[in-house]
Amino acid sequence: VELLTREGEIEIAKRIEKGIREVMGAIAHFPGTVDHILSEYTRVTSEGGRLSDVLSGYIDPDDGIAPPAEVPPPVDPKAVKAEGADDDEEESADSSDEEDEVESGPDPVIAQQRFGAVSDQMEITRKALKKFGRDDKHAIAELVALAELFMPIKLVPKQFEGLVERVRGALERLRAQERAIMQLCVRDARMPRADFLRQFPGHEVDESWTDGLAKGKGKYAEAIGRLQPDIQRCQQKLSALEEETGLKIAEIKDINRRMSIGEAKARRA
Repeated sequence: VELLTREGEIEIAKRIEKGIREVMGAIAHFPGTVDHILSEYTRVTSEGGRLSDVLSGYIDPDDGIAPPAEVPPPVDPKAVKAEGADDDEEESADSSDEEDEVESGPDPVIAQQRFGAVSDQMEITRKALKKFGRDDKHAIAELVALAELFMPIKLVPKQFEGLVERVRGALERLRAQERAIMQLCVRDARMPRADFLRQFPGHEVDESWTDGLAKGKGKYAEAIGRLQPDIQRCQQKLSALEEETGLKIAEIKDINRRMSIGEAKARRA
């Protein structure tokens, strides 16, 4: 029974980590997120910080039973004897704690290899985006390659949650303007909700969209004409969001959708 319980725990842990990997893969497509983590890595390595302030390990799909962070560090018998012979027990305990902390943290050599690979791919991806644009197959392939390198990095909660909030914050700003536009059209201009939901998608930043509505034969045409400046102001805020993030409205939604799927998988595990 004990063995089955352990296997069950491992299976649950793997499902959680699969969900987290998917979240990281989605986050990697959001401009600025990978750069932020690379800068955090550079900060702790150049300023004498701790790698454990950025990451706790790695989530590789073919990992064994337990992730590295869960494996207890090996005990050196000589060190144990030296501790016993030491008259100053407090000093010895402090020293032992420091050694354990170093041993149990991420391996700096492996971290350098991992982050170096991410940094190199980030540069390749940046050049591809500049040359081809995000919709081109070459740029898409480089973004996928970047995500594959970035998603196994197991960030500490503070770093992970910060990235998630950055991505989610963009969606919340987007939704706020979409709601405002819908209220202006449906509540104030009396445009049927079904008509709005059918016609608005794809025109989020198209300020000429309301021209056709205002000139149309619908009962709400005149009201849309009066409210057109307010609707366009909301659309301008959406355009500013696209400019700020470097993403189209549909891309912001898609990244958040994939991130939410990963989060849901981790929760259901």
